[in-house]
Formats: sequence, C-alpha cells, structure tokens
Amino acid sequence: MGEKMRRKLIVRIVLFVFVTCLPGLSQTGDDSSTVLEQILSITSVGGAAISPDGSEVAYVVTPHDAKGNSLGSEIRIVSTQTGEERKLVNGSGPMWSPDGSKIAYFSSRSGRRQVWVIEAAGGSTEQWTDHPGYIDRFRWGPGSKRIAFLFRQAHAADLRFFTKAPHPLMPVVVDGNNLPMNQLAIIDLETKTPNTITPASYSVCGYEQWFPDTFSWSPDGERLVFTKRPHAKAGGHLHGDLVSVTHRGHAPRRLVEREGMDAHPVWSPDGNHVAFISTERYDWVTVSYLYLVHPSTLERRKITPDFDEKIKTFFWTSDSKRILFIAGDRTASQIYSVDIETAEVEALTNGDDFLSGLSVAADRDSIAFIRQNAADPPDVYFARLDEMKPKRLTEVNPQIKSWPEIRTEVVRWKSFDGMEIEGLVHWPHRYRQGRRYPLLVVPHGGPHSVMSNLFVNGEYRIFAMRGWAVYRPNFRGSGHYGEKFLRANLGSWGIGDYQDVMSGVDHLIKVGLADPDRLGISGSSYGGFMTSWTIGQTGRFKAAVVGAAVTDVPSFLRTTDVPERFESYLGKDIVVYQRSSPLTYADKIETPTLIWHGDADIRVPVMQGRHLYTALLKNEIPVEFVIYPGEPHGLRRPLNRRDLLLRKIRWLHGWVINGERPKPVVPATPE
Repeated sequence: MGEKMRRKLIVRIVLFVFVTCLPGLSQTGDDSSTVLEQILSITSVGGAAISPDGSEVAYVVTPHDAKGNSLGSEIRIVSTQTGEERKLVNGSGPMWSPDGSKIAYFSSRSGRRQVWVIEAAGGSTEQWTDHPGYIDRFRWGPGSKRIAFLFRQAHAADLRFFTKAPHPLMPVVVDGNNLPMNQLAIIDLETKTPNTITPASYSVCGYEQWFPDTFSWSPDGERLVFTKRPHAKAGGHLHGDLVSVTHRGHAPRRLVEREGMDAHPVWSPDGNHVAFISTERYDWVTVSYLYLVHPSTLERRKITPDFDEKIKTFFWTSDSKRILFIAGDRTASQIYSVDIETAEVEALTNGDDFLSGLSVAADRDSIAFIRQNAADPPDVYFARLDEMKPKRLTEVNPQIKSWPEIRTEVVRWKSFDGMEIEGLVHWPHRYRQGRRYPLLVVPHGGPHSVMSNLFVNGEYRIFAMRGWAVYRPNFRGSGHYGEKFLRANLGSWGIGDYQDVMSGVDHLIKVGLADPDRLGISGSSYGGFMTSWTIGQTGRFKAAVVGAAVTDVPSFLRTTDVPERFESYLGKDIVVYQRSSPLTYADKIETPTLIWHGDADIRVPVMQGRHLYTALLKNEIPVEFVIYPGEPHGLRRPLNRRDLLLRKIRWLHGWVINGERPKPVVPATPE
C-alpha cells in the first residue's frame, strides 16, 4: 500500500470512528454515520430558466458525494407539458437565446470559466469566449447572434476576499491597484471577437450580497443599460447610477443620477420603459422599491410606493404591462405582480412555501421557479399566469421520501415590550407528549437575514434526529417583516433582539417542549454576535458555538470591509460601541464556548474571534478556538464544513447532554 493511500485510509478510519461514536446521531436504528452521509450527499437544484415559448425549463443539478464534495454540475431540460427530462450538458447558468434555439451557459472545461453555446435540442457545444479575465455574467442580445458579458481581472474573481494586486509580487495599494472593476463586452457569433464597450475607470454592476444587479439590452439591440458604480466591491451599490450606451460603447446617457442605490435596470419588451430597484436614499437598513424611467425623456415614477419589503430580481411580462417578482413574506416568500399603470401589487401565491429563482417566459405568460418547504426539498415548478396552479416538474432527491419528516412549526409569542415575534421550531424526532427536550437556539446572521421555511437539512436535521428541539428566532431587525421591524434594532444591538430570543426560550419552556436545564446556542456572523452577547448576559446555556462573530465593536468597525454598513446600525458614538460589544461583558461568561473563524474573513476579521478566545482563556472558561485557513465569511470547502458540523455535535452534546468536556476532534487531512 502506497504512503498516500495509507494516509487516506487512516483519515477515513478516524472520521468513521468519530462519527459512529457520536451517540444518537441517528435515532432511526440505522448506522449513525448514515444520516450524516445522507445530508452531505443531497443533490442541489437551481438556475431554472424557462424557454421563450414556455414549453421547456432548463435547470442545474449538482450531486455531492458522502463527504459533501461536488461531483460537478449538469444542465437538464424538462418539458412543461409532459415532465419528460433529459441531460443537456455539463455546466451551469443556462440562458435561452431569444429565438429559443440555443442555450448559453458557463463551463470551465477549457481551464477557465467561459461562455459556451449549445443547441437546445442537444448536440455539440461551442466555446464562445476565451477571455483571460473572470466572466461574471452574460446576456443574449436581440436576434440571438450576440452575447454581452461582464468581466473583471482574474485576480479579483471572488469579491468575498481581499483583492490583491494584479501580480502576486506587487505591493497592494489599497483602493488603488487592487480596486475591482467590471467592464462590459460584446461578442458576435460570427467573429468570436469581444469588443469592450465600457472603460476601466468605473464598474458595471458589482458585489451583490444585499441587492442584485444586472445590465439589459434595448429591444432593438442598439443600446444597453447598466448600473455604473465607483467599484465592484461591497458597498458600491449605494453609489449606483443608471447609464445607457450604444452597443459600440458610444453616446453615454445618464438615466438616473441621485443619492442611494439605483440598480438592476431591465428594459421593457416594448422599449418604452426601463424598470429598476431603488432605496431612494443612502441607507443600508431599508427596503427597496420598483421604479420606471423613460429612456429618452428621463421621466421616472415609483410603482410600488406601498409595498413594504425588499424587491430584488424582477421580470417584465411579454405585454410590458406588468412586472413579476418574488419577495419575502415572514418565513415564506410569494410571487407578486405589479400593474405599471395603476401601481397595484397583487400576490399571485399564498401559503407557507419558500419560492425562489423566478424565470418568466419571454413570449408567453408562463413562469418557472424553485419551491421548497420544511418537508419538501427544492424542486422546479411551472405555472401559467392566467391560472397560477403550480405544477412540479422535477423530483431531484427522491430518496428523501424515505427520510423521517421533521415536524416544523412557526411559533409566535410576545416579547418584553409587547412586540410580536415569531420563529421556526423543529421538534425532536419521535417526540413524546409530556417529555422535555434539550433546546438548540440558532440566531441568524445579518442582522437583516431571516429564518425561512426551507427544507430541514444540515445541522437542524441532525440535532432534531438526535432528540433536540431546534429553535430559530426571527428577532427584531430581521428581514421579510417590513421596514419598521427591519429597523427596530438600530442603535440597540443586543438589547431588544436579545430579549426577543430569550422570551422565545421562555415560551418554549412554558409550553413544555424545552428543558430549562439543557440549553445550547449556536450562531454565526450576526448570529455569532448574538451568541457571544447572550452568554455574557445569562448563564442559562450549558454550551455555545460562536462563529465569525463581532465581539469587539470598536475594533471591528476599524477593520471590516464595510464600516458604513454597521455605522448605519450603531451610529458613531463610542459609548454605544462599547455598550454593544460582547467583549465588554466577557468577565461574566461562564458558558463553555467553541469559537470558529475563517482566517480570510474581511467582513468580520479573525481577530474578533481571538478577542473572545483570549478573554475566556484568561478567565479559565472551557473554550476551543478553530481557525479555518483560506476561508472567508462563511465556510466554502466541504472538508471544513464537515469538520465544523462534527465539532458542533461533539461540543454541544458533550456539555449540554453529558455535562463534561468532550474528547477532541482529530481534523481530517485534506486529500
């Protein structure tokens, strides 16, 4: 046996022994490693794109092995009439040509991510671009013979990381030679030669964590409209203005220029309007609205004045009379339609499902989207707008039908000041009336994020299967509850939101579900802040897991990549910063704490985790600090995600259930 193979075998044995020795991972009678493998090997689905005539939907599936490693993405085609499906090609990001004959997509088979084109009926595929930079996105031009695409330098491909200089040996001049910029180029079917139509002095679109962005062709193919930003990095969206240029990059015309975010412009099919989303002001903590601007007269008007939620990606109907979009609705999301003349918004769906990935047929009023809920994993659905009777087209993960269903409910209660708060609760597998169960509290990130009614998977499923109740509160400051609720924690991190979380814990104890003596808490990002804050305010939790957390607000605001975002929440008063810092209360912490962080995190730099670790170490509180190399704000690598999941199980089970420090985890060696 070779040395490399021997090391791999040792790693597998260590992982197997560790996982199978975790008591109660599965309570179905199966081998305890089976549940973990099932969860990690689920096939993801997304990228639904409906054909112009509504007859077919292209979508992307990505299977994974038992360790969570991607096995590659493939594009599949399914008929909206018969449900018959077929594999088209390996790749991602499918987009139909306007005439419906071809599909463009991304593939890295040539060594770099490039745009390829294949006949929709199948057959040989053709590489359209051979660009040395990173291609961010693309759009077909009218006539199906041109494609416009956004690119930036290859060293700035992933905007979640600190952008370095163009050459690895160059010094980095911050916001100088490392400032990422997107440029717009057009490639022709005949020549295959790209023509760059925007300069590198500004960015076309950019970072999209909080709001989406795009560019759009005019229906006659003569002009393109896009968002002009000072750069492509995080925060540039609030300085976005709308500009149009000819397809050769000439005659620039400013359509909208004002303070705040104006973004995601989309030309109407009749050419009379450009629709876009706007925050109307420079503000990080706000909803967004739909606007129209006339491409020639520049007359603009708001068409969703009373819609109290963020509007993100949207689509015109083929008659240019309505715009469709998906928006959050508490723990669910709905498809909405707005009449551009009357400004009336109509919900086309209702219920508790979470909908995403909307795609609208260009020639007919039919749509495709992804639907899921706590019991049903994501699948592709189809509906006609005149009847809105969604029809499931795919069953990507049929094996899930044999999994135990995790009972999930939306629970509501009154917080300390009478405000109604709600959250999702996953009940323990094989729950029995009259018994109390250990409770895992999982606060979300953001703080603008939200706990939604998604398929119960990952750590939620594992802990529920192990006999825990899992509680995911949507405290004040969460999204999908309107702007007033979104802004309800301004200047008061850790005050009202903490009370919301704890009043929910008390509610679950009162109704007889949670055991007050077996409480654990685990969160990351703002959820990590909430976790580290909570254990500094109360000793009720037997264990905590703190991930990528803000622990010292003053130093955080001096080192994060977007200080303005958090100043929108906390202002500029150092007294507020100190009051809002979990580190201020670190001497009160008695809870055994597992801390984890990525060392390439530019949103919440790793020193925030070290601050808390040092404080707990000094006070002789049981603590473990795990740093994942090369990881940004959130873990990307399957090996690290699996490692963290195992550590959470081990830490929380050891302290909450057994009342003692668990044995250390042996990290797996990368293969």
